[in-house]
Amino acid sequence: MKCVFIFESIHRVMKAEKLLKGKGVKIDLIPVPREISSDCGVAIELSGDSEAEALFILTENRVSIAECYTRDLKGTFEKKEGNSDLSKKDRVENGKSVPD
Repeated sequence: MKCVFIFESIHRVMKAEKLLKGKGVKIDLIPVPREISSDCGVAIELSGDSEAEALFILTENRVSIAECYTRDLKGTFEKKEGNSDLSKKDRVENGKSVPD
């Protein structure tokens, strides 16, 4: 499973990239997936195993994440509410919300 962090500005993406890479967290910069937003932009993708560490680093450095999604092996995105609340999810398939 992968995690995708969406930020409010490219400046926050770049700051988050610098912080996370500086702490040894393996990340990739990716275009914001169309299933999540039609806006052009850049997101950070990382393994699900690194999510908690990345959230801690970003919170500690006051870098806010606008939205956090998980992506399963089928490519289905699930929005995570409150950045760490796994109980409330919106599934997104092909750009549309799908009930659980």
